[in-house]
Amino acid sequence: MEPKTRRWILISGALATATVIGVAGALLWNSDPATSETKAPPAERPGDVAQSFVNKLFSADATPAAQLTDAPDAAAKALSATKTGMADSAYQARLATSPPLPEDATATEIAASVTWTMPNSALLKYDIKIPMQKSASSWKVHWTPAIIHPQLTEGASLTYRKALADGALLGRDGNPLVASTIPDGIYKAITGQTGDLKGTDGWEVGIATGSTFTALDGKKPVAGEKITVTIDPARQAAAQAAVDALPQGAAIVAVDTSTTEILAVAQNKTLSGTNPFVGRYAPGSTMKIVTGAAILNAGLTQPNAAVPCPASTTIGQRTIKNADFGYDSLPFHTAFAYSCNTTFAQFGSQLQPNALPDMAKRFGLGADWTIPGVDTNTGKVPADSGTQLVENSFGQGTVVASPFGMALVAATAASGRTPTPTLMRGKPATANDVAAPPPPALLPPLRNMMREVVTSGTAKQLAGIPNLYGKTGTAEAGGGTAHGWFVGYQGNVAFAVLVENAGSSQSALTATAAFLKG
Repeated sequence: MEPKTRRWILISGALATATVIGVAGALLWNSDPATSETKAPPAERPGDVAQSFVNKLFSADATPAAQLTDAPDAAAKALSATKTGMADSAYQARLATSPPLPEDATATEIAASVTWTMPNSALLKYDIKIPMQKSASSWKVHWTPAIIHPQLTEGASLTYRKALADGALLGRDGNPLVASTIPDGIYKAITGQTGDLKGTDGWEVGIATGSTFTALDGKKPVAGEKITVTIDPARQAAAQAAVDALPQGAAIVAVDTSTTEILAVAQNKTLSGTNPFVGRYAPGSTMKIVTGAAILNAGLTQPNAAVPCPASTTIGQRTIKNADFGYDSLPFHTAFAYSCNTTFAQFGSQLQPNALPDMAKRFGLGADWTIPGVDTNTGKVPADSGTQLVENSFGQGTVVASPFGMALVAATAASGRTPTPTLMRGKPATANDVAAPPPPALLPPLRNMMREVVTSGTAKQLAGIPNLYGKTGTAEAGGGTAHGWFVGYQGNVAFAVLVENAGSSQSALTATAAFLKG
């Protein structure tokens, strides 16, 4: 007696080993002891072949399933493509038992219900029909890509893929930010504020044909946020190499002159206990950029006017000296280029107490912003008088500045605009105590003086670097030591270079050359 067959037969395989359940043809035929005759097994039926076929689908090797079709090569290729496309998805099929066929039948169809369980546990369900054809005495699956999915055509594959959320922390080039291209402290500060920007990935399953993808089902990703960090990896690397080459503590900050986006922030390991954004140092003669603007703005002299530059001068109880030089008379612009302390002390003593701090703030020094991603302190220029005002005029006394603050001074001199320092695009700084930019009439003569510093003044060792403007500085630091500075701009890059305990500005000039050439 023929065994009973189930109405639906479960065929399952997780793109690996399929399990055959209730295969009606897998029976043992025994000898009849009463007649001593052996019964021959019944002829292979199309349902048995179809069942064996779906059991072998999407196993490690597509060949066994393909051999049960009338187009083994095409079938193997299509099955392998879908196995790859569906990745770790699990496949199940339930075959319906077909009614008995006439003895002379040569074709039939077997219905099946398919379920894919995808890596995210979502289900894709659909029905298929498996066409069967009899050739000679055996049944074969008549191959068609629709056996995999009703909409599948030749050369296509069923494919599952993630729909990626596109939020990211981006570098200046628009590609995902590589953490090692910016200082670790800045990277941690930024990611600590932004958190995970990516969003939530979605998914989609569909039919892939070449570069075309037709979705059948899926879930759209939840969009994240894209934030661009303004650090320029090439300039950052050049700045870091320049400070690493020095034995003393050193730092470089560079900003874009037009946008005041922060391009580079570097410090070497010897610079300890602070960072270039907040470190507060006497700026020395780099302060003469601000003082020169204040003197011209007050009408105390003109760029081409002859002014005294004695080797030393006494104002009140303070004796000011130059660095081993003095002139009876020279143009004010040359006194700036030669960094004549006595000239600036004499004019500085004539300024109103608020003139220097007000002009400093117009250049960004002493101004205050809340900048997403970093804590900053530009510096402080108090409203002093008497001896303190004299010392403040050439960057000593009570004036302090960070390399970041002096980079903003250089950027303002170059652009003539109020700085708007930015580390993350789309996350603008909040101005807390910021002034209007310096009067436009002051900028051309100030730029000319900064250029003269390089061509024939205290930074003439950098004269070979084209279109470079700047100001040197040597700032007494106590204990007989002095910090070296160079503050300037070239093209769209404004910067400040500080070298601790350097004794002069020479180390800062060396680092500047390495930074700009790098």
